[in-house]
Amino acid sequence: MHREIEAKILNIDPEKVQKKLRELGAILTQELDLEQIVWWIPNTKDKSSVRVRKGSDGSIRLTMKQKVSDGLGYKEWELDISNYEYTAAIIDELLPSPDLRLEYPHHRQDWHLDGALINIDWFPKLAPLVEIEAQSEEQVREIANRLDFNSSDLINKGVVSLLFEKLGLKIGDKLKLN
Repeated sequence: MHREIEAKILNIDPEKVQKKLRELGAILTQELDLEQIVWWIPNTKDKSSVRVRKGSDGSIRLTMKQKVSDGLGYKEWELDISNYEYTAAIIDELLPSPDLRLEYPHHRQDWHLDGALINIDWFPKLAPLVEIEAQSEEQVREIANRLDFNSSDLINKGVVSLLFEKLGLKIGDKLKLN
């Protein structure tokens, strides 16, 4: 388990952010398409979740996230796995009645700047967003400022929570987005 310190900025102009990243000397290290299923675990504080994700680079990863009570980010457990569909079937059996089951694709660019990871993400039903993951909350804020955003633009909310709110989903929903 490790603590992932991150925040998102919503409704960005990807071309403007990409241009600024290049000006700052950031390096685009990866661009890929991802497919994932997220389950909200019932009876957990702050909607702990488990996710299985498959990347166009061949990676398959199982992740559990739990929101931290103070500050930005999550407690995160990750494990590389070999079979996306089989793992999803096991989780469906273990969690037959999740608070939410959401399956969706998305496109991602991974940029690196001064030890921070900056993702530009395109999700169905959401405007593009940027996620900044760094070693400290101060570094997250500093990178946001260097990208011409304010600290007040940073949100500490997961994509599934954003989709849950935007789509008016309800506890118990199971949905596949395209």
